[in-house]
Amino acid sequence: MSPQPGSATPDARALSRFFEDAAHILGGANVSRDYRHGALKGPQGEDSYGDPFSTSASHKPGGAVRPGSVEDVQEIVKLANTHKLALWTVSRGKNLGYGGSNPVVKGTVVLDLQRMNKIIEVNEEYAYAIVEPGVSFFDLYEEIQRRGLNLWPSVPAIGWGSVLGNTLDRGIGYTPNGEHSQSQCGMEVVLPNADVLRTGSGAMKDNKAFPLFKGGFGPSLDGLFYQSNLGIVTKLGIHITPAPEAYATVEVSVPREEDLVPLVGTLSDLMRRSIIINSPSVANIFRIALTSRVPEVHAKLAEYMQMGSYVPYKVLEEIRAEQNWGFWKAYFALYGSVEMLPALRKTVERAFSGIPGVQIEWREFPGSPGRSISTAEIKEEEIPHSGIPTLAPLGIVDTRGQKGGSHICFSPIIPPSGRELYSWYLTAKQQTIDAKFDFFADFHIYPRYVIGILLVIYTPGEDSAVDGLYRNLLHDGSKQGYMEYRTHVNYMDDVAAKLDFNQSAFMRFTGLLKNTLDPNGVLSPGKSGIWNSAAAV
Repeated sequence: MSPQPGSATPDARALSRFFEDAAHILGGANVSRDYRHGALKGPQGEDSYGDPFSTSASHKPGGAVRPGSVEDVQEIVKLANTHKLALWTVSRGKNLGYGGSNPVVKGTVVLDLQRMNKIIEVNEEYAYAIVEPGVSFFDLYEEIQRRGLNLWPSVPAIGWGSVLGNTLDRGIGYTPNGEHSQSQCGMEVVLPNADVLRTGSGAMKDNKAFPLFKGGFGPSLDGLFYQSNLGIVTKLGIHITPAPEAYATVEVSVPREEDLVPLVGTLSDLMRRSIIINSPSVANIFRIALTSRVPEVHAKLAEYMQMGSYVPYKVLEEIRAEQNWGFWKAYFALYGSVEMLPALRKTVERAFSGIPGVQIEWREFPGSPGRSISTAEIKEEEIPHSGIPTLAPLGIVDTRGQKGGSHICFSPIIPPSGRELYSWYLTAKQQTIDAKFDFFADFHIYPRYVIGILLVIYTPGEDSAVDGLYRNLLHDGSKQGYMEYRTHVNYMDDVAAKLDFNQSAFMRFTGLLKNTLDPNGVLSPGKSGIWNSAAAV
């Protein structure tokens, strides 16, 4: 869609004046007058702002400012209102596959919160942390290890992103607290007028339940700041999983494509019954082969993984049969006491026994009474069910015939029986084949929904083909009654346009909030399709 009212590229003179004033507040070293330098290093070692996976200039930022405190943020927001100039907020700018630090509106100044990287508190007894936006999953994990705390923080597949930023984008991890938005408790927010708000129990000064009781008193405001442009979150409480006494990682493989239905149905049922308490992820044969450590498998894939090509399913079936792999593999873990783990294992084995050809692999840490398992005993895992962060998955983007590859995710929310997911998958798979890409499944299962993530690996010369595929997936998904849980900056307006109940009442309401709270439109114009009706930027 075209930029909305108030979304024009900023005037060069206003931009220059803003940078001059920002340098007086932050120091010249914390102001980037263009997008080329100042960001945290990217996948190729670059320190430019924007999307490392895009060659397009249509969303390039106009520079960046890097505040170091809440007071700095307040002053920069005041400046933005004075100069009628928009800011695009990022915590660390590591939202790879969803646009990185690119703004919706070209020329917007990135408000980069990387310097605000204090871990305010980690509490082992109550199992929570309070963090600033610049704290990465590595930072939090390493602080817990340094202090020898019996906590397993949830981390996503790639651990260099912001704990706070990932949570606000409804990102996910792999421990029992891996549904990050549900584990969040308490926020501090700088509003578009530079006022500071605390949500939930934090609305009372010095309240001791800020990171413990999310509800507070009166309306719940936390949700207003998820995937929105209504404020800048500067502190966030997050609940953490206590390290268990006993632990096991589990891999369940099923041989046939149609076995996705009983696999997902069984997983979600076990979750509703609290047998499995973390989020299982499900891989298809392409992902299993691509992430394997079998050289001959990689050699066979490489014959087809080139620009404008995909690995035929006949070849994938040959690989599957030769390696005795399943077509689908689910990864999850079991957590509990030493007495619980054997019973949980028996329950899981019984639940999957009705699927012909099922294979179950275990890696157990039976533990001892009264002693928590440390991550040092487990070491790094393919899927970080124990909360050990990694950067290993970054390597998959370079598997399509050249270095400097890219990826994008299409991520619909689907009911959890397995039937609906399979029906959507067959359509999406065919659309992906028709566009000459490989279907990389990263499905995440929850008790009452599934995130059906399709990760598309592509090269810079395939931007147009990826765009066509994405729009086809979005159109077909909405026809089936599904929408994405998050999206790339390129498609925020397109996804928002699908929220059409009662003449788009939801978007009309968010627009009303935006006009009221941010009349000058200084915060992240176009984020999640939310615009001012007539902003002066």
